[in-house]
Amino acid sequence: MGTKLASFAARPLQTATDQVFDTLYQAIISLELPPGTKMSEAEIAGRLDVSRQPVRDAFYRLSKIGLLEVRPQRATLVTKISETAVLNAAFVRIALEVECLRAAFEQDGERLIVQLRDNIAAQQHALDSTDPAAFHALDEEFHRLICEHAGHEHVWGLIQDHKAHLDRVRYLTLSQAHRARVRGEHNEILSALEADNFPLAELNLRRHLTGIKPHLESLRVKHAGYFEERP
Repeated sequence: MGTKLASFAARPLQTATDQVFDTLYQAIISLELPPGTKMSEAEIAGRLDVSRQPVRDAFYRLSKIGLLEVRPQRATLVTKISETAVLNAAFVRIALEVECLRAAFEQDGERLIVQLRDNIAAQQHALDSTDPAAFHALDEEFHRLICEHAGHEHVWGLIQDHKAHLDRVRYLTLSQAHRARVRGEHNEILSALEADNFPLAELNLRRHLTGIKPHLESLRVKHAGYFEERP
């Protein structure tokens, strides 16, 4: 695993397990720990200055969402990206987020619009400063805000549990041009809401959430070692 964890900084979260889980989750989906990386409980515990138990618990949680393959008496590995899991995650996101957008628009539309405007303005600032990490965080916040204003913020947690493989693919596409396109798609959703046109907002959200599909084949060719082999 080398020095891959050198840039990690333990963050004060509710529990040590949460801290380890969050740190490793972010490193895996951002490909700082790429598919195939061997993981050691002892090494992670040492680098994050925690005991091995929270690391073991975090490994279990990561394995349940498909990011780690925990193998008894053998090295734990970061899993390869599953195309099936990516497509399933997109399906789940569409089903949940469209309904959240509908509820948010009906219940708290004006406040939602104000906060989405602020978010998109911040996205533009991140684009101008060429800060991919900041842009990714704002991209996440855009979608979390929709769930929050629907009165179903817990749905965002359900979405996150399903979209781990999808997030890794998204990181493979985070060029400046792609980030600009994502910001534009967010703005199209907002513009439809501002025009009081929910059907168009829904259509734009659906298009946005399925936008990764056309890129899967080219990403597989370019990053063949990151993807599971097809049956």
